[in-house]
This record gives sequence, structure tokens and C-alpha cells, in this order.
Amino acid sequence: MSDESSRKNPGHHDVFISYAQHDKPIADAVCAKLEFRNIRCWIAPRDIPPGKSFPEAIIEGIEEGKVVVLIFSSFANKSSHVTRELTNAVNKGRIIIPFRIEDVPPSKSMEYLISVPHWLDAVSPPMEQHIDLLVKTVEAIINQDRKPAAGLNAASLRESPQMTESSTPVPPILSTPVPASEPETIHPEPGLEHLPKPGSYSTVFPARHKKGLAVAAITVVAVILLVIGMQMGMFNLGFISNISNPNNLTPSASVNYRSSDAAVNTVVLTVEPTQTLAKDTELYVDARKDDSNAMVTVQFNGGPGMGLEKDNRVILTRSDGTVTEGKLNFNQQLSEVTLQGTRGTDRVQVQVMLYSGETKTIVDKLLPYRTYH
Repeated sequence: MSDESSRKNPGHHDVFISYAQHDKPIADAVCAKLEFRNIRCWIAPRDIPPGKSFPEAIIEGIEEGKVVVLIFSSFANKSSHVTRELTNAVNKGRIIIPFRIEDVPPSKSMEYLISVPHWLDAVSPPMEQHIDLLVKTVEAIINQDRKPAAGLNAASLRESPQMTESSTPVPPILSTPVPASEPETIHPEPGLEHLPKPGSYSTVFPARHKKGLAVAAITVVAVILLVIGMQMGMFNLGFISNISNPNNLTPSASVNYRSSDAAVNTVVLTVEPTQTLAKDTELYVDARKDDSNAMVTVQFNGGPGMGLEKDNRVILTRSDGTVTEGKLNFNQQLSEVTLQGTRGTDRVQVQVMLYSGETKTIVDKLLPYRTYH
């Protein structure tokens, strides 16, 4: 399959994420960061098509990717599922990047599978800084892999001086400053092309018209910027109240989050560890985002704790910093809460209030918006 056809295939991805179930919040955060940088990922259970067997989907996910990112912890170290995934990745010659989130020695089986020098340690906080380095490392590998004259495979990466055995390796290829993007050019509306650019009218018009033309030019530019800003969602009818109340997180009714013009990813969202409910009081909750309209659905799938909790909150923090809430019915299996998300990476939390007065967060995950090119 050609590179061009792969990019057009909705199932194409660059990275397969291998992790133990207990480390899912960090795996989701890594996935969100990679996909924010337009690096498509395969992660279970999100990318298992309906009706396809789990082992078959896993094999295809590894086969169709270039890089396997392993979230390495004590749980992954003893997970038979993770071991099978890595064995398949090694057999297929995939590049494996262990992302160590816990300072534990690998088992003998794990050491055999990932005996490579390019470990990325994420043991010390902050986790977000280590995830950023992981994203840059994956970007460097994929970009180098796409160069026709510089093929990259697992063997060549092991010998590459770009990775070190230090706890926080920094690939030299990433030290090159990223060129700044060119400033956006604002094109005047039809019929205004004849107006002079600021600073250039003095060579065309008499001196007595300079002041009036300068005011006119500034006014036109201001109007154009205002129109563009309104279309991008930078301005809305609620901006005056936001100035007087900067802590107001209620979005303006004029924001259309389904529009590609809506501002997204203006804040960096991170997740926190979740709490486990006591045995025989567990609740099973799932959250997902619709890739067509950015709607976030949180569903209660039952559990032995049905009806035993006092209350609950479903909190959606959008990628623009606004917050909206809902509530599940824990007395009814398959009850749902649907909230409008954004075309960026949103954060969803489910908090359970117990009769003891304690509040536990049982879901805290990032929901990226996936686009297909």
C-alpha cells in the first residue's frame, strides 16, 4: 500500500499503544497528545470495530502501525496480554518505545522483548512534560521513516545515537528549533482592494489627505479583524460579562461547537488518578465522543453498586476551558448523559457521592476529536 493511499484510509494509523488496564488514564493521555499532533493512534477498546474479535483486532492494529508505544508499569510487567502484543510487534519488526511510568525492573520475558536502549522514563513528575517528550520522539521517528532516502526500522533505531540510556533522553533531532509559522495574511473584502496599505499611501496622495486616509485604513482593518474574530468564535455577545466575571465558565449560546470555526484546545487539560469503589459496590461507566458532531456520551453499564450511591456528577471540561455538567441514573442500567463537546480534546469526569459523605472520581479521561484525512 502506498503512503498516499494509507493517509486516505480511515483505518490508517502510525502508533499502536500497548498498556495494562490499570494504566488506561495515562494511555488515554498519551493517545490524546499524539492525536493532537496529527499522529493517528490505535488503542483498545476504542478502535476495535463492532463484531470483530479482540485478538484479530489487536493483530491488525499492530500490523498496520509503524511504532508501538508501551506504557510500562508493574501492571504491564505481569500482563499476559501486553506480553503477547509485544511478541507480535517484535515478530513484525515494529519499533517499540517503552514509556516507563513506574520504577520497576522488567521481568525476564519483558526484558527479552524490549531490550533496547531507547527507554523514556516518566517516573518523576510532572507527567505532562514526559508525555511531551514522548510525542516529540514519535514525531521524529515517523518523520524520518517517511523520508525515502532514510529508511528506519527497529534494528537501525537501536543503533541510533539519537536515543540515550539516560532517564530523560532528548533526541538531537528534536533540539533543532521549530520554524515559526508565517503570519496570517488578512485579505481585504471585495471592493476594498484600492485602499492603501498603512505606511504606503504617502507616496501616492497629497499630504493634506494623509490623516484622513490613515484613519480610514485603520478603521477598515479593525472591521475586518472583528469580522474574522467573530467567525472564529473569538468574540461573542457574552464577552462583556466575561470581563466583569472572569471566573464565569458558562459558554455563550452563540458558540457553535460543531463548527470547524469554533476555537478549540485553548487550554491544556490533564487527568488525575481515579478512585476504586469498594468490592461489591462497583459501577461500570463508559465515555465516548462522536467524531461527526463532537457529542460526548457517558453511559452507565450497570454493576453491583446499582442504587447504593447517594448522588453523582458528570463533568465535561471542554478544550476551550468551559464546563458543563449532567447526571446519570444509577438505578437504571444503560442510562446516558449526552453533552456537547468540542472538536478538540475534552476531559470528562464522573464523580460518585457516597452516603458516608465521601466523593470518589471513578472516571477521568481525555476525549480527543478524531479527524480523517
